[in-house]
Amino acid sequence: MALEAIPQALWFFLPAFVANPSAVLWGGGTPMDFGRTLRDGQRLFGDGKTWRGLIGGTLSGAVLGLLLFLPFGLLAPVSTWSFGAPATDFAAAAIAAFFASAALALGALLGDLVGAFLKRRMGKPRGAKAPGLDQYDFVVGGLVLSLLVASWSVPRFFSGDGWYGLLAIILITPALHRGVNIVGFRMGKKHEPW
Repeated sequence: MALEAIPQALWFFLPAFVANPSAVLWGGGTPMDFGRTLRDGQRLFGDGKTWRGLIGGTLSGAVLGLLLFLPFGLLAPVSTWSFGAPATDFAAAAIAAFFASAALALGALLGDLVGAFLKRRMGKPRGAKAPGLDQYDFVVGGLVLSLLVASWSVPRFFSGDGWYGLLAIILITPALHRGVNIVGFRMGKKHEPW
């Protein structure tokens, strides 16, 4: 049913949505590019992409996915709202939910990393606007990695009524991205409110 596909897709995509702001909160420390530059004189990724942020953002998304799984895993183990394939084995389903959510979160962060790489190649400094790229790099990354490692994502986003959910993710992402960045800016965790 299309009306259920939209909230389900947003529900399942929450680990990817939470990965980037969590990476900012956990971030700091050693940059992922170790300060290296390419021939163009620009950094590979920049100081804003750190190992601590990558690990913290991925784990935050994975833990969120596990928490989102629990009510359905405990109360309705064959629910279509459960992460991973519905299973009657609670422990197996919980592990599947954790790793499926980790794939979404890691994919989102890797997509953001690709976005940072492209922005450096365009000569844009850290924090500069790149409309479209800023809003959708993590969405594409999360979806691609989840397709590669978690087959449950196909019916959730790419077949049947799942397309409605994917469209909802695409439509809501710019406003959500902007709102989260404003909050991060006001908290002093981001240098720009975009």
